[in-house]
Amino acid sequence: MDQRASIHSLVSRHYGPRPYGRPVKAVPAHITRAMRPEEAFRATLSDCLAQLTANAATLRTGRSVEGLHQLRIAFRRLEAALGAFGKEFRQEWLEELRSRSKVLSGRMAAARDLDVFIGSLLDDAFQAGTVEGAQALRAAAQSARDAAWTTAHACVTSADFARFLDDVAALAQSHLPLGRERKLTRTAARILDRQARRVEKRGRAASSREEADLHRLRIALKKLRYSAEFFAPLYPAGKVKAYLACVRELQDELGHLNDVANVRGTIGGLLRARKSGDGEMRLAAGMVLGWYGAQTPRAIKKSLKRYKTFRGFTPFWT
Repeated sequence: MDQRASIHSLVSRHYGPRPYGRPVKAVPAHITRAMRPEEAFRATLSDCLAQLTANAATLRTGRSVEGLHQLRIAFRRLEAALGAFGKEFRQEWLEELRSRSKVLSGRMAAARDLDVFIGSLLDDAFQAGTVEGAQALRAAAQSARDAAWTTAHACVTSADFARFLDDVAALAQSHLPLGRERKLTRTAARILDRQARRVEKRGRAASSREEADLHRLRIALKKLRYSAEFFAPLYPAGKVKAYLACVRELQDELGHLNDVANVRGTIGGLLRARKSGDGEMRLAAGMVLGWYGAQTPRAIKKSLKRYKTFRGFTPFWT
């Protein structure tokens, strides 16, 4: 069977007959209580694969900021599924597929970071008025973004990318025995409990108020959220909706700290790429770094307060 043809069939089934040329978000998971855990895993892979393929096709037709964003989300959802189910099934070889996913996603990280930097982060820092060197800084960022987008386009049109999609499609359609558990709700509860414990561990460490610890909390929370979305159809919709809303609110607060890290990394890269000194640009870069640095204490305080609220929320699967 031509796996590429099956992928296109998946996209049509999930998003309609003409999904190409526009970004697409994740669709609700196609799982039911009647499924065995390995069947739910394959259905989840199919959901992730459809979003990957549709958004990759969008990027092949031209530059799409939202398409790249949704493609990166699709990769993260797939990595979360491979990690969560891989541990449950004790199938270490699934980690190799997850590693390949991270490599491909990483090739598009710079383009996404620069999209955010130019599209919103710079404007927020410069909102107080004109800053010397702002145009030079923006021009350097735009030049770097063009190069990063060239790399992203090369990634989605590469043989590596095509082989990866074929391998995920083959796994989604396979009948390999992956686990002995027959009851999906038991597997779901174990996976969600494991993710929640990791969040709790990261949350305790985040009391240090160190940005690195808060970053690890954000990553753990993201994995919990994706797992919760995968298994949402198994539980009462109202409880799931309320829980996910609480998770997203905490993610939003932690996202402000991620913006600070984005700014630091992006500006550091831009300055290292300059072959000669540019006093005005460096002045603007320092101003942006200082502006975001001043937001950090308040962002940390709000994040920890929101985490305290999250801890008091009863999980829907218990």
